[in-house]
Amino acid sequence: MKWAIIVLLLHLLHKIKCEQSYEVTNEKLEPFEGDSETLVIFDGLKTVGRERALNGTFKFLGDMNNDDFKVSVELYSSPKGDGEFKRMVMDVPQTSICECFKKFYVQFVQPSVKTGETTNFPVVDEDFCPVPQGDFYLKNIQFNTKDWPSQIPRGSVKAIITFFSDDKNVGGLIVIIKVEDRQS
Repeated sequence: MKWAIIVLLLHLLHKIKCEQSYEVTNEKLEPFEGDSETLVIFDGLKTVGRERALNGTFKFLGDMNNDDFKVSVELYSSPKGDGEFKRMVMDVPQTSICECFKKFYVQFVQPSVKTGETTNFPVVDEDFCPVPQGDFYLKNIQFNTKDWPSQIPRGSVKAIITFFSDDKNVGGLIVIIKVEDRQS
């Protein structure tokens, strides 16, 4: 009997430690073109099924190195989920592309994908640079939020991810997710 209680407590502690208090649902993906040229193309990505999984293809039209390419992320929140978004203070200013991938892709996206199975995008590690040219796919991706911040606004969260070359917008993606308290 004691062992059963200990095993149950360990299981509950593990579950509390590993799960967020919220669930994330992919709501919308909206690609946009660059101002004068587009070097990143996300128009093949969409959400599919009742699970709202990310699926489809995206392209990088050339290798992107730290010297010439940057990424910014603007974050907005709509607590009621009604589309009335207000700018959040947690933006990512224009950051060298490889550094951005190493910090943010690794935390927010990479735990949700398996190279060779759910994506053909390479694993991002400390030696990752440049971001390679190519046609890439995502297959039925739902975000693993284990390493996401525990305090994230509820409602809708919009991220505008913009890629820059020589300080000019060369395309990007708007991602909207719904964040709800986890149902017990």
